[in-house]
Amino acid sequence: MEQNSAQVFSENWSIYQKMILHNYMHHAEFANKTANVFAELPQKKLHILDIGCGDVMALLPVLQQTSVASYTGYDLSSFALQQAAVNLKAQNFSSVLRQGNMITLIEEEEKQFDVIHSSFAIHHLQDDEKRKLLQACFNRLLPGGKMIYIDVFREQDISRDRYIEEYFSYIKNDWQLLMASEKQPIYEHVSQYDFPSDIGETIKWVRLAGFLFMKTIGPITAMLCWC
Repeated sequence: MEQNSAQVFSENWSIYQKMILHNYMHHAEFANKTANVFAELPQKKLHILDIGCGDVMALLPVLQQTSVASYTGYDLSSFALQQAAVNLKAQNFSSVLRQGNMITLIEEEEKQFDVIHSSFAIHHLQDDEKRKLLQACFNRLLPGGKMIYIDVFREQDISRDRYIEEYFSYIKNDWQLLMASEKQPIYEHVSQYDFPSDIGETIKWVRLAGFLFMKTIGPITAMLCWC
């Protein structure tokens, strides 16, 4: 499943870029929220981990305005990491890009980080894997570190099947600038690889992992977890 998911990403790169351009998943709003979190961090050089980094463009504008000691990016897609390497080439901080399963990579990680960021990646995991990842993230944060966890979640008592049905309706009716042929691989990807968790359960997992503070913000749902 993992390799197929990565292949879907590379084969539909232009569709993904079009989704971002038209802000269908509210990347712009979340980018602003993320920038606000970084602006409140201590003024020092930061060690940053980006889980599911893709081509890095979601976080790069924030990194360019931040004092960065090091950047580490994880992703399953070799194609995405190739794009990330190009986008990071001109930056004045050290960077490491690693391909593989996010849980395996963070469990093998030796560094600790001031910030762990993940945007629209963790929902591809099953619930038990999410709990495992959140604990591993907490373990890799430096004292006072922060995790920015941006993703989609299910409301309480909404099944995955109902969530997907409603999401498909949203795509069909609201993503007007995508052609039907462009929407089809999105439907297939969501059906096969998206496993959004119950938001209430996720909050419990966050707290059990050891995070001391969290809040959720719209318009989809972003979760900010403090160590």
